[in-house]
Amino acid sequence: MENEKAINLEVNPSSNTAITTLIMLANAGYDQASAILEKMGVEKEKVFHGIDRKDMINRPVDIARELRYVALNRTIEESGYQTLMDLPCGYTPKVFEFTEKGMRYIGCDLPAVIDDFAPIIDSMTDEEQKKKIDFAVVDVTNYESLKAAADKADGPVCIATEGLLAYLSSDEKQQLWRNIRRILSEKGGCWLNTDAETIRRYFAVFKAVAGDGAGDLMAGLIKGFSEQSDTDLRSNSSEVLSGQMKGTGESVRMDYEKLEAAYHAAGLLVEKVPYYREDLELHLFNSMSPEEIEKVRENIKHVNIWKFTVDPAYQEKEDAGFSGAAAGPVDPSLPFQVKSELKDGVLSVSIQGRMDTITAPELLKQFQEAGEGIRSIHVDVSRMSYVSSAGLRVLLIMYKSLADKDKFEMAGVSKAVREILETTGFDQFLLKE
Repeated sequence: MENEKAINLEVNPSSNTAITTLIMLANAGYDQASAILEKMGVEKEKVFHGIDRKDMINRPVDIARELRYVALNRTIEESGYQTLMDLPCGYTPKVFEFTEKGMRYIGCDLPAVIDDFAPIIDSMTDEEQKKKIDFAVVDVTNYESLKAAADKADGPVCIATEGLLAYLSSDEKQQLWRNIRRILSEKGGCWLNTDAETIRRYFAVFKAVAGDGAGDLMAGLIKGFSEQSDTDLRSNSSEVLSGQMKGTGESVRMDYEKLEAAYHAAGLLVEKVPYYREDLELHLFNSMSPEEIEKVRENIKHVNIWKFTVDPAYQEKEDAGFSGAAAGPVDPSLPFQVKSELKDGVLSVSIQGRMDTITAPELLKQFQEAGEGIRSIHVDVSRMSYVSSAGLRVLLIMYKSLADKDKFEMAGVSKAVREILETTGFDQFLLKE
């Protein structure tokens, strides 16, 4: 079990970031967040490498995170839907908040998170609450996994994303948009996205709390996001489908019209719900001066959560499928399968189907079980229909393990997979000219 958890974390290291918001909420005084941390055996003071707890409370990034948490929870309740599909759920205490209000809660996340979180919540809830709670392992690019989660609800769903899109590549974002539109078309409901105006929200808080230092804080935030994800936030922002941010600090300008047009092209209509309310209260206001609180309230008046519904006039273009000059058509419905064999120092691997968050750990497991003595690696992907950032990460691990990097070879790369490799920059390592 421990080895399986280690493999899941290596495939999906962003799972570790799920705990940061929980720690912030615990430090801010959310008792249920502290209770979850205690069940996890996490000591808050050690997670931040010895930084004093009071210093953490005053950090502007924590204020921005609590603002997101409070505003999103309010908007979920106001949506009127009776099922929350939390994507990703992380280790959030909102599972208690909404089940106590009579809502059904479906927590969706990576395997490493769900394997830890589901048993903890089970131990903290009574039999009546348990009837309202489900968890599901999902990959946002994998429609079938999202559908299986949504089908746990009898009626419409409110899908909520909080801090997700910064960790997705451009291709993965478009897959997510398409999958959410399909879910909403079938189930009904809405999608609440806090990530559309992430930069604007953080800067509103940073400017209120740090003043002239807001630009430096923003630069550090962008750098941190980029290091935790598989993409550079500057060139692949969660807020812009294409194009680049023009700087840091007050020079950050996002093309929201372009972003909204991209969502509309994916069959989604947007309504913007303001973060600001006159009665907005945060726990962290207790650690702020009246002037700072007033500046935060004023600065967030133009920051929004984006609420998406399906465009009834949208007609999806027929999927052209996966085809490539080298590999020919690849059936996207093929089940995932990995076969590997080590002979005379050559590890031969064949991959079939989708390699994503859910399936990539199997490839890493087989690679690790092959043991030492691997001098070259040959990977046949002629039957691989799709690869997400999790799958690319495993391939990169295999590539880096070789003393002679020229001994790594991928064969049968389809046009669709090649485009993903080129878009993410992995072609520099994994493909030979």
